[in-house]
Amino acid sequence: MVKTIFKGLIIISLLLTKSQVSACDVCGCSMGGTNLGILPQFHKNFIGVHYFYRGFSSEHTILGTETKSTSQELFQTTELRGRFHLNKRVQLFVLLPININQQTENSVTSTFTGLGDISTFANYSIYNNGDSLGKKWKHNLQLGGGIKLPTGSYKKLDENNILNPNIQTGTGSFDILIDAIYTVRYKKWGLNNTVFYRFNTTNSNDFKFGNRFTLATSFFYWANIKGYSLLPSIGINYEKADKDLHNSFIVDQSGGSSLFTTYGLDFYYKSFTLGVNFQLPVFQDNPITQSKLKIGATLLYNF
Repeated sequence: MVKTIFKGLIIISLLLTKSQVSACDVCGCSMGGTNLGILPQFHKNFIGVHYFYRGFSSEHTILGTETKSTSQELFQTTELRGRFHLNKRVQLFVLLPININQQTENSVTSTFTGLGDISTFANYSIYNNGDSLGKKWKHNLQLGGGIKLPTGSYKKLDENNILNPNIQTGTGSFDILIDAIYTVRYKKWGLNNTVFYRFNTTNSNDFKFGNRFTLATSFFYWANIKGYSLLPSIGINYEKADKDLHNSFIVDQSGGSSLFTTYGLDFYYKSFTLGVNFQLPVFQDNPITQSKLKIGATLLYNF
C-alpha cells in the first residue's frame, strides 16, 4: 500500500518537472531559503552535519553590449547543525555553514571558499500532544525567530576583479529570521509544514538582498522495522525572493519565485539519523535565474 501511494505521487510530480533550466550570476543564486526538513523527535537534542548542493547555468547580456555570455554556477554548503532542548517548550537551533561557491564564465573560474553566515534561532512549542496516548491525531505547532550574523566574507573580487555579491560566502548583513513549523500525524502517516521568512538588511557595500520566503510541505510515513526506522517523504518546496537593492536602486535581474517537488528518505538507528533529500524544479518565475537539481544529505547524532 505504502509503495503504491509513493510510486503514484512520484510519477505525477515527475510529469510536472521541467528538465531544461538556466540561471544568472547577478540574481542571488547562493542566497536561498532555509529548510530544516522533517524533525520528528521534538524532545531530543542533536548535533550533526548537513550537506547541500545547488547548480545553475546562466545566459545573460554583458553590461553595455548586446553580446550574450554563458556561465555555470555551483554552490556547496557543509553546515554544522545543532538543536538544543532548553525546556519542555523551547528549542534552540544553531547553523554554522562552510561554503564553496564557484562560477565559470569564458573558461575563467572564480572560487569563493570559507565560513558562511551563522544563524541561530529559538522555537517555542505552542501546542504539542505527541505524548498523549489517548489521542489518535498528534499535533505539534512551533513558532520562532532569530538572527543571521554577517560572519561570512562579502568583499572578495572574482578572477576578473569584479565584486559579485551573489557568489560571496556571506551577505555582510544582520538579518532577522522568523519561522513556523506544524506537524500533524495519524498513526504512521503525517504531514510536515514549514514556513521561513528572512528580513535582510543593507550591508556596508550598500547592497541589500531581497527578503526571502520559503514554504515547504511534506507527506511522510513512519515505518519501524526490526530495531530501526524509515521515514520516506514526498512534497513541495516554494521559494520567493524580493528584488535586491544596490545604493537604494532596484537590481533588475534579481528576485523571483520557484516551486520544487521534494523527495526524501530518513533512516533512524539508535541515536543516529541519516537522511537524503532531492529537489526538482517544477515552476520558476525569475527574470533570468532558474535552478537545477538540488541535493541534500544529513547525518545527526541524537541525545
